[in-house]
Amino acid sequence: MKRQISGILLVLLLILPLLSGCGSKGNYFYYDIQSAPVNLDPQSAADYSSQLIISNLFQGLMRVDEEGELVPAAAEHYQVADGGMTYRFTLREDGYWSDGTPVVAEDFVYAFRRLFNPDTNAPMVSQFFCIENGEEVLAEQLPPESLGVEALDDNLLEIRLSTYNARFLYLLTTAPAMPCNETFFTGTRGKYGLSLGQIMGNGPFYLSSWTDASVRLQHSETYADPAVTAQSVTFNVLDGMENPDTPVNRFLDGRTSGVAVADLDMVEGYSNYTTSENTVWGMIFQMEDTPFAQKAIRQALLLDLDLSGAGEELPAGASLARAIVPSHIRLGEESYRTQAGDDLLPSQNTAEAQRLYREGLDALGVSQLQGLSIIMPEGSGHEVAFGYLSQIWQRDFQLYLTVEVLPETEYRQRLESGEFDCALVALTGSYNSPHAVLEQFGSRSAGNVGNFKSGELDSLLAQAETQSDPGKALALYRQAEELLIEEAAFLPFYYQAQYFVTADSVTGIVYDFDSRIVSFQYGQQN
Repeated sequence: MKRQISGILLVLLLILPLLSGCGSKGNYFYYDIQSAPVNLDPQSAADYSSQLIISNLFQGLMRVDEEGELVPAAAEHYQVADGGMTYRFTLREDGYWSDGTPVVAEDFVYAFRRLFNPDTNAPMVSQFFCIENGEEVLAEQLPPESLGVEALDDNLLEIRLSTYNARFLYLLTTAPAMPCNETFFTGTRGKYGLSLGQIMGNGPFYLSSWTDASVRLQHSETYADPAVTAQSVTFNVLDGMENPDTPVNRFLDGRTSGVAVADLDMVEGYSNYTTSENTVWGMIFQMEDTPFAQKAIRQALLLDLDLSGAGEELPAGASLARAIVPSHIRLGEESYRTQAGDDLLPSQNTAEAQRLYREGLDALGVSQLQGLSIIMPEGSGHEVAFGYLSQIWQRDFQLYLTVEVLPETEYRQRLESGEFDCALVALTGSYNSPHAVLEQFGSRSAGNVGNFKSGELDSLLAQAETQSDPGKALALYRQAEELLIEEAAFLPFYYQAQYFVTADSVTGIVYDFDSRIVSFQYGQQN
């Protein structure tokens, strides 16, 4: 059996890198994270820092490669049957935990049972409700053994779905789908993932230090991929420093290996970057206890929306948006925007906008709106672009919105607490699908900070996510997008590209523009 690894093989795995070396000398990388990881348990981790580090400590059945394509990882290959309802994964023969123990199919079974164990309190479990009997196991209506995840032998794993999910293979790249070694987990006695020595991965790195100021990963000698070049990655925790500089300045000073920016001018002189137009900036409204609960008011602003003359007043890298979902997003193998059309907004109609605005005022029983404000983050020139638009609304409606430009932390706090009338926000999906962008307006979404509620939208998104026919899924997503525009729940202003920039001497670091996960295993210092 695969568990019966010989002592000789284990010794060879551990000493081989000492004899031959692993990668080039000097392949040490540094990256800034805002806060320290909270919990490195893949099934229960919720914060970005934890998930970023988990992605480098573990390897799931699938991974996203440097071209943004899904490829097998811990699996050697897979088969799909029953119209996308049954998946069989053949595991790599050379997959090992960092202690040299073989990775077997039962490790994935145990991980998924932990995910659906209510005691785990897994924050992302709902994304996996497509797995057979998942909801019933979580509700303790069925035993864990009923979950549709089964080890057919040490090397063969079967996962059965109860509802079709077009992004299921992508879900297998995320933290909750990482394997878990039951023996090691039990040995941590409830401290799994909470401190150094209490976590064991099967990925390219192992955890070598963890403090409030930094987290360091070292190359795992039991990881079999000979193409791995990185020797270590140090994540600097900005919140753990006294008076930390900005990530951009730290990159420019050579203290980090890469940085994500929205404006290339911030890193002038650096040409080693990747880019993606994955963000749409626009205006959302607080739907509870504000005049913007009146649909006619929101529709009036939409019909009078015109940034076509803003020109250089738009932020760097911005292009006018005539729909919600950015061009980076794919449906199947093609751009969703290309398939759905790139102009879904109504043409500007000032007369009709003014009629709707008066209708909204009458419904509110007021002659004018006063004392309202819009919040936006500082640092990217958004207030200049909004100033252009604000002049149009002042002229046509006598609507004067006070602009509050806030530091990032305060801005986020205000959004999360709902303490705003309206806000300029950036929509970026956490995975590459129109669903990731549009679901942020779902009734149950944590990202729905404006409290927009639409049973029709919820239904359209639910149908689209479980639709196996790409053409029908496209039609449903376009209907959902059109509904948000018709309801004026979100006023799209402009798309904006993001850039991931690395030092000129660095190659091989892969940045996922959707999840913001950075993979360092193939990084090289040239």
